[in-house]
Amino acid sequence: MRLASVGTGSDSRKRHRPFATESGILLALSAAPAALAPTQQWPLAALVALCLFLGGLTILKKPKWGRRFATAGLLGLLAFGLPLLIGSPSLALVAGLLGLFALSVLWDITGYIRIRRPMRAAQAHGAALAALLFWFSASLLNPTHTLLDTLPAAFAFVVAAALGLRWTLVGRRDEPRRSLILVLTVLTATGLAAATGFAGWSTLSAGALYAIVALFTIPPSRRSEIEPVSWWEPFLEHAERLLAGTFAFLSVAGTILLALPLSAASGVSIGILDAAFTAVSAVCVTGLTVLDTPVAFSLFGQFILLVLIQIGGLGIMTFSTAVLRILGRRMSLRHEGAVASLISTRDRGQLFDSTRRILTMTFAAEAAGAFLLFLAFLRHGDSFGLALWRAVFTSVSAFCNAGFALQSTNLIPYQSDPLVLHVVALLIIVGGLSPLAVYAIPPLLRRTVRPIPAQAKIGLCAAGALLLLGFVAFLALEWNGAFAHLSWADKFHNAWFQSATLRTAGFNSVDFAVFQPAAITLCLVLMFIGGGVGGTAGGIKTTTVAVLLLSAFQIIRGSSRVEIFSRQISERSRHRAAAIVLLSLSTFLIALVGLQLTQSLPAREAVFEVVSALGTVGLTIGATAKLDEVGKVIILVCMFIGRVGGLSLLMFMSQRNLPSIIKLPEEEIEVG
Repeated sequence: MRLASVGTGSDSRKRHRPFATESGILLALSAAPAALAPTQQWPLAALVALCLFLGGLTILKKPKWGRRFATAGLLGLLAFGLPLLIGSPSLALVAGLLGLFALSVLWDITGYIRIRRPMRAAQAHGAALAALLFWFSASLLNPTHTLLDTLPAAFAFVVAAALGLRWTLVGRRDEPRRSLILVLTVLTATGLAAATGFAGWSTLSAGALYAIVALFTIPPSRRSEIEPVSWWEPFLEHAERLLAGTFAFLSVAGTILLALPLSAASGVSIGILDAAFTAVSAVCVTGLTVLDTPVAFSLFGQFILLVLIQIGGLGIMTFSTAVLRILGRRMSLRHEGAVASLISTRDRGQLFDSTRRILTMTFAAEAAGAFLLFLAFLRHGDSFGLALWRAVFTSVSAFCNAGFALQSTNLIPYQSDPLVLHVVALLIIVGGLSPLAVYAIPPLLRRTVRPIPAQAKIGLCAAGALLLLGFVAFLALEWNGAFAHLSWADKFHNAWFQSATLRTAGFNSVDFAVFQPAAITLCLVLMFIGGGVGGTAGGIKTTTVAVLLLSAFQIIRGSSRVEIFSRQISERSRHRAAAIVLLSLSTFLIALVGLQLTQSLPAREAVFEVVSALGTVGLTIGATAKLDEVGKVIILVCMFIGRVGGLSLLMFMSQRNLPSIIKLPEEEIEVG
């Protein structure tokens, strides 16, 4: 073992510094004052920038002076940003909290444990983080940027790339793969910037690509003096972290790609916030949009959306498992455990078979749906190429329950075409069910003796009951309302379609804004419940509601056990179902209050928008078009939480199976 290579030698210890990460952050942010200061205050901005730069240089060897320079620079940076903060109380609160946190960490006020990190790696890591946050914050504050705004952000990315390349000079010996990835990323980012002609702010998306890869590639710390820590270990050993991490990575990557001018139909970038909103909506298979998809995006941008929807719908772990199988490689035990948790497979030996069946079912259903929709779109007058592209896009979007469409009015033009409505509805239903439930349908129809899991039976029964309930209710409530202009046959077709699409799909064949209040309430209930566990749908899941209803029914009967289909539901499942509902309701209330505090929306529109985002449905009754920057961020976060799951986010940093050392005496608490 080469101990010197992992930091045990004296020379290695000299290269470890306690403020290495902070040094990289300060160096990358040293040009930030130029982006905030007005022209007449450039001398003061230069002084603040010099303080930040000197702080980054001196904090490694002379921490006392370095922290003084850094404090002066940070306070000056906040002072230059004061005019922006005065106009936005929410932004002022966030900036104040971040400033206090930075100063407390810098001066160890909170008792922060200072770790001596590898100097070059930590500097490069900190600079990449600071450059990415600088770029994102500037994009959020001002969608249009002058050259004076662009140059400071470009300087931050140049500093980050320079520190990253400096790390590769040493890292190429101990971390050859990571070093190669980083060098290739720098070359790729440079090529992307050159492809855009170094045209202003949109070129910086290439720098953001480097920063994201650097954050995941450069190792910021080590577990011990001997054993290095791989960045992926905390994720692979925890399914919830893996789930949230992969969706976050896909969202960021999609944001960068959609923000490129190449993705816009006009050739001008749509802006980072709109790109982020659209990317999160696609990855989380929601369907809420602030832009008209067929008008705002080029063919390349639409293709990126399609890829994000497909990967987001099935999950990146499904694809990674299939790739490993194709390459003939074996997964690690941690990888197996995480994937088994995510695709609801108890037998790890069946992971590859389960993944193969999921992919086979997905692509077969999408191909069949695309063929039928292609024929329907041809009949409606589309050209061969347009009909084919729309059919493939709509089929994938429907199976993944995404709700994106390449028609500006969604599927309203096809409200009198039963073929389009029923093909899309069937794709939605099959995609919303878990693979476990779908593969249980043939044995149930044949009534074979093969044992079928109770979860599959519960999921199928719950889905059937909700579909029937929605169909009958919409038919009765909107017969002379939203369906009044349709023939009696089309009323039946559209009532069934709305019942299916409200289970987190997001397509619409009628205008939901004209629905009666009772129908809107029913929409909220269906959107909140969602689809099945393991499928592409969102919501709190049908099995969750079924378990809670069965528990309540058994309590009324005076039984302490919950039984169904000759099986007893475990106490852990009941507790988990209650926690999911409680956390979902809490998230809904927090998001609703936040939206009502920051947006001028009627209560009906605000409630519908939040439930639609949390349920990853994608339907709206007019609120999406009225959202400002803060409102878009709130709904963006709701979409992410709705897809990942509130319980998964809560368990993101938790440890599993903590043993109970002390057993306390029980006491009966009266509730209700």
